[in-house]
Amino acid sequence: MLIVKQKIEYDCDVLIVGGGPSGSALAFHLAKNGTKVIVAEAEKFPRDKVCGDGVSPIALSELDKMGITRTNVFAKANEIKKVGLFLKDDEVYINLSKPEHLKFHARIIPRIELDNMIYGAAKNAGATFMENSRVLKYSISPTAAVVTVKTVRGQSTIKARMVVGADGSRSTIARQLRGSKPSDDYQLLGLRAYYNNVNGPTDRVDIYFSEEGFPGIFWMFPKGKSDANIGMAMVSKTFPKKPDHIKNLLQNHIANHPEIQKRIGTGTLEAKMDGWPITFYNKSQKLCADRVLLVGEAAGFINPLSGDGIQYALLSSSWAAEAIEKCLAQDEFSEFSLNSYVKRVNREVGFDFALSNLLVYFPKNKTLTKVWMQILTILISRAKHDKEYADIIAGIFEGTYPSYKALTLPFILKSIKQGGTDVGKAILERLNHPNELVEDSAEVIHSIFKIIDEVKSNPEEQLKWAGTTLSKTATVAGHLITRIDLNKIRNHL
Repeated sequence: MLIVKQKIEYDCDVLIVGGGPSGSALAFHLAKNGTKVIVAEAEKFPRDKVCGDGVSPIALSELDKMGITRTNVFAKANEIKKVGLFLKDDEVYINLSKPEHLKFHARIIPRIELDNMIYGAAKNAGATFMENSRVLKYSISPTAAVVTVKTVRGQSTIKARMVVGADGSRSTIARQLRGSKPSDDYQLLGLRAYYNNVNGPTDRVDIYFSEEGFPGIFWMFPKGKSDANIGMAMVSKTFPKKPDHIKNLLQNHIANHPEIQKRIGTGTLEAKMDGWPITFYNKSQKLCADRVLLVGEAAGFINPLSGDGIQYALLSSSWAAEAIEKCLAQDEFSEFSLNSYVKRVNREVGFDFALSNLLVYFPKNKTLTKVWMQILTILISRAKHDKEYADIIAGIFEGTYPSYKALTLPFILKSIKQGGTDVGKAILERLNHPNELVEDSAEVIHSIFKIIDEVKSNPEEQLKWAGTTLSKTATVAGHLITRIDLNKIRNHL
């Protein structure tokens, strides 16, 4: 019996929702190979997005494939060769080392410029953009993905072979795919302010830590020759109390930090402070289904330690393009077929995301904030006189090194050694000043009793935190076990 396959008219092969870095990069990769792509973007280019504006060396390698590193905008971007880490009265400046396989140091490129360049590359490759077009919903049939879009002319539908959600932390596609909005447990809050006419180096990014803003970081990044991007990112949910309003925290930080005040000088705030939610990776949430796939921040591809999302937006778009092209070639768009993309994500960044997630979850328990501050003090102390150690710390924040570099035995031993050295120095100093020793002892005892009281007053929260911490630790351990080289261990026995 002859079976005639019905011919279906599609508006495009792939409809991408969102024209930010992940959406436009995916459109570039697919369109340059002849795939018919439509990108539905809610705004009109050029448009701004609130961001720290840092673009890592790995992200620049992806942009290089699009020709963006040969543009005038890139040539004028701030090249970052140093990082400053600040904690209380302590600070360290690290000269960034660039791995040999990477062509560029990090750059600072405002999102209004970066996004516009990737958008231009995608259009030049042949992608079609529908701007001022907001996607409302999608439906999946055995033969197509049908997407409802609202434009200035009203609602319309687009029929595609598949749909990709690249629409950021508040993704419509992700919410429909997963059946819920992102959990507070997997969200950071970000805030950015541009300042004009500031002083200081144009090739250094500064990261600040403080008890008030912990768990979170403040930053000051150069922008051009005399401007700066000053901002912060912190977890949206802590206990025993929620964090103070993020805008108040940033304003107080800017007003009270002497280094920042010195650099701002007579400079002025450009417009207003802008905030945004940052959703990071939750492995229990789906990344794909039949004819549907997520990339970039819509998928949660953010490093919660640094807040960097550009690098993972570009990488995930490259991985997604490979998976989608295979599906197009086979005319097979099932979740099973798209799962090669999920496996690639877990193989490439699963360990890094799991460890970063754990390290961010630890300090959500503000009962132990002083402990975390002491750990940061040890890291900064060691980084002052150990270049290899400093490179790992700076590389984790820059995105050059995965966070699991901090799990190597040499790094851990150096941290323990530095902790012992710092404690020894503190004891010797206090022995020479008995009054201070008594005061410090009283403060330690007071802190211990305070921790005990807070545990008693919040037993359910403390137990939940402990249980979740153990679960996340087990996930990290699982990744670690798969990376252990048993042959090396046998050779040492």
